[in-house]
Amino acid sequence: SKMIGMLQHRLRVTLNDSRQITGQLLAFDAHMNIVLADAEEFRKLKRKSVAAPQQEEKRTLGLIILRGEWIVAMTVVGPPPADPRDRLRKAAHGPGSGRAAGRGQPGATGLMGVA
Repeated sequence: SKMIGMLQHRLRVTLNDSRQITGQLLAFDAHMNIVLADAEEFRKLKRKSVAAPQQEEKRTLGLIILRGEWIVAMTVVGPPPADPRDRLRKAAHGPGSGRAAGRGQPGATGLMGVA
């Protein structure tokens, strides 16, 4: 019942190897496997010396499935979006967007026209 209340909310999930992943909760199951949209991974890098500041690396993952066995903690970071379609409007257009694929040949000419 508590998990149902967190659907569509933005969550921060802590994994057993100390990584943190933030994303919008789309689904879960009885094994606590979860599906996150717009996921980003944050991990702390090892220091080269004690005096050096702790560095954090961020990686964009997108749509992911997390195995429940790896999850240590989940916290709500933000409310669900007001308009779910708003996420699609903000998506960047460019490489990877859908385009028609041709076969590399110019327009079809029938064999009937060849004499």
